Amino acid sequence: MKKLSSKILFFVAAIIALGQAGCGRDAPADHGHDHAHDEPHHHEPPNGGAGVTLGNEDAHIEFLVNAEAGTVTAWFYKPHMANFLRMKLESFEVLAKLEGGNAKLVFEAVANPVTGETVGDTSEFLAKADWLSDAGTFDAVLPEITVLGKVYRNVAFNYPKGN
Repeated sequence: MKKLSSKILFFVAAIIALGQAGCGRDAPADHGHDHAHDEPHHHEPPNGGAGVTLGNEDAHIEFLVNAEAGTVTAWFYKPHMANFLRMKLESFEVLAKLEGGNAKLVFEAVANPVTGETVGDTSEFLAKADWLSDAGTFDAVLPEITVLGKVYRNVAFNYPKGN
């Protein structure tokens, strides 16, 4: 009987340990996953914008257009879009492909006293352009950006689909 009890105890402990393994160190505990990490997968942008994945899920950028204001907000996220990623940037550029040619969007760092984010240490950036009030969809390219020490070049995406 003692042998049977120890086998059951070992089996239960193994199931508990496997159940707590989760999908990665940055994913919230209550976030269910049904994929292996070597398979591509998608996580919804928290603000309903266009999600852009950098590398193999190294980081994400979410772009959200406010047509009324003529602005686009960009937020940087860690893998799985679970947590914000503060960037040591003051600005970055995106080239939008429009019918009349390309338009440059210059994203400026946004300080947030509530979160303690400052220019040069923030996850939020804002670009302004008059043409955004008329653009429902557009293709764009992020020519070059360094995130977490890795350089990404010519990252193409569509607004509002993402990449």
